Amino acid sequence: MNKQRKNRKGFTLVEMVLSLAIICLLGGVIAGVCAAISNSFGTTYNIDDSTDYAMLYGKGFENSFLANTQGAGTTGNTWDWWVDSANKVPYLKMKDKDGKTSNVFEPKMIGNSTTDSKWTIYMFYRFNSDSATVDYKIFIKDNYSKTAYVYVYEDSFWVPQFERRAEFAGVGTSRAVTVSGNAMTEETFTQKYHFTADEYKTVKKFVEDSNNSGFASKITYTWG
Repeated sequence: MNKQRKNRKGFTLVEMVLSLAIICLLGGVIAGVCAAISNSFGTTYNIDDSTDYAMLYGKGFENSFLANTQGAGTTGNTWDWWVDSANKVPYLKMKDKDGKTSNVFEPKMIGNSTTDSKWTIYMFYRFNSDSATVDYKIFIKDNYSKTAYVYVYEDSFWVPQFERRAEFAGVGTSRAVTVSGNAMTEETFTQKYHFTADEYKTVKKFVEDSNNSGFASKITYTWG
């Protein structure tokens, strides 16, 4: 008698287990790649966005400083610039010679008076009397990202005819630029600005470099 062989259909238990293991492995690889792409996109977006804001704050400060300090003035008049984040959104402020405070730059970013903005902006200033240049550094912290990402932007500009204008006005060298407020130190970042240890690591080289001494969070121009 001939025995008829039955055709097997379906998978054995071992084959099913192996198939599931392969699918899980591929799924894990694909998920990892997607996460890496997402993080890369997020980092690139943050760099581009924070660069734009840094330049807006920087150029806004430069233009305001030069526009208000290069005309005629009266002895004893002062102008102040600083970044104020008291209302959740970081505004670049100026107090003019009449004591009136106004916003030099009002950022259009996520956030309002009750919700933290996407970015927190910190600016520090220094005046180099030898070259008559104002140096400034901008630190931008992402409040919505889970990373310790902090973007740093730095620049400087020349104050035209700083000494000669004082001489022509008959005030000698009494025209001055000074800085005050929070010094650019580890204590300021960790205790006043509440940077985490990882966040401070990203700005440490800018803060502790010996060439970066003398920066503070408020700058004042005194006309004669």
